Amino acid sequence: MKQRYLIGNLKMNVLSVEEADQYLSVFRREMKGRKQSITTTVIVPPFLYLERFQKALPEAVSLGAQDVFWEKEGSYTGEISPLMLKDIGVEYVIVGHSERRQYGHETNEEIAKKVQALLKWNLRPILCIGETAEERRRGETSSVLEAQLKGAFEGISSLHAEKMIIAYEPRWAIGSDQVPASEDILEAKVIIYRMIASVCGAPVAERISILYGGSVKANVLKQVCFDAQMDGVLIGRESLFPYEVAKIAEIIENYEATEREAVGR
Repeated sequence: MKQRYLIGNLKMNVLSVEEADQYLSVFRREMKGRKQSITTTVIVPPFLYLERFQKALPEAVSLGAQDVFWEKEGSYTGEISPLMLKDIGVEYVIVGHSERRQYGHETNEEIAKKVQALLKWNLRPILCIGETAEERRRGETSSVLEAQLKGAFEGISSLHAEKMIIAYEPRWAIGSDQVPASEDILEAKVIIYRMIASVCGAPVAERISILYGGSVKANVLKQVCFDAQMDGVLIGRESLFPYEVAKIAEIIENYEATEREAVGR
């Protein structure tokens, strides 16, 4: 069975060194003594505090970045290269987040270039995809997801493809407290799986983790993760509260441990 993931995206929050240190202090306390054998927890702070988080995160927690540029170096003012991120201990990088698509006007082609650059430098992309409310009303969810996925997977090896993590985040659900039905999330997962299988083959598709993101809280995990057969969650707002991150990680860990024990009987 695949590893499960909890990705905590702090977005443009944690506004000072003092806030960063306070967050880390509480997070270390909340995570102390908790088992993380099945669930990989990744915290994704703002760029400015990456090195601070890298030095102070609990040993069992991985470090992620919120974006990347596709070139190694050069005259790209304001950008961050994969090599820079790798050098300070980043392992995972979010690309294609709905907010980057909306406010940064990022295209599928640009996002695909970021994915390929990350894989080149042995970093793990967390590729975010999802439809808007209008696209959903028009019945375009399948075509939108396929378009967002296609370029990222074309031309990469099976070994590289298996390092990808896909986060399905319907754009209409983010920050809205609207939570899709489990069947709708599972339907999106099937679309994602089929598209990846068509490009990389079914064995590769089966090994790629597919997460859900969009107004995730502890009390909806059953609906958006377990019943929907997702491999974990990408959380935003709730990640600002260390005790909520720890609680969600524990719920996923305990659920998966119970499921695996049942399968092993």
